Amino acid sequence: MIRRLALKTNKTIFHRFFIVGFMVLFMCSCANVQRTKVKLGPVSSFPIAQRYVIAAVPFQYKAEQEQYKSLSNKLVDLTIDELLKTGRFRVLERSRIDAILQEIQLSQMGIIDEAVANQIGKQLGAEMVLVGILTAIKPIKKRDSLGIVWQETSGFEVSLQGRLINIKTGEIVVTAKATGMESQQKKMAFGAKTAVAVAEETLLNRAAETATKILIHNLSSQISPKTNP
Repeated sequence: MIRRLALKTNKTIFHRFFIVGFMVLFMCSCANVQRTKVKLGPVSSFPIAQRYVIAAVPFQYKAEQEQYKSLSNKLVDLTIDELLKTGRFRVLERSRIDAILQEIQLSQMGIIDEAVANQIGKQLGAEMVLVGILTAIKPIKKRDSLGIVWQETSGFEVSLQGRLINIKTGEIVVTAKATGMESQQKKMAFGAKTAVAVAEETLLNRAAETATKILIHNLSSQISPKTNP
């Protein structure tokens, strides 16, 4: 009788350990990635003759963290891609913009204010120039206890501002703001971590991509087709 009871107890303990172990392995097998949900309305393209010739210059960097400053340069390529997708602009080559920046020795300084952007646009024959500001980068770091399991959340929020400026008049045509977020959740138990994790730089770049997509949509959706003189 005692032996049967001991065997039954051992089986119960084994089953409990098996269930707990299975739960731990399951929770430690993957990383959950979250991002800003982008639901943007349609933006209809303009006829080619009614599209604006636009120059996109490097974003001004006003975030606190100096280590992410190079992101403002990467935003130019993202911006050019998104402007082209709208079908409302004829976008000037970045190489032409970079050449002018080197001439006026601002390529390394990152000082691209509205006056400089307007100067660049005039030299290139643009009708509009996009002046962008990277206003903030917010690191996301959090750790929560889920009983025997710890959950770590890490990622970034990137906030942008943008203006479309009429080169001929110097008038600010439209303005917009946007924020993009990308984060991942990693679970740990007994020292074991998730098998798959996204690199910090990748999370930052993805957040920037989302913010850029939203910003360009919000800017382009406010403009009307160009009227022929």
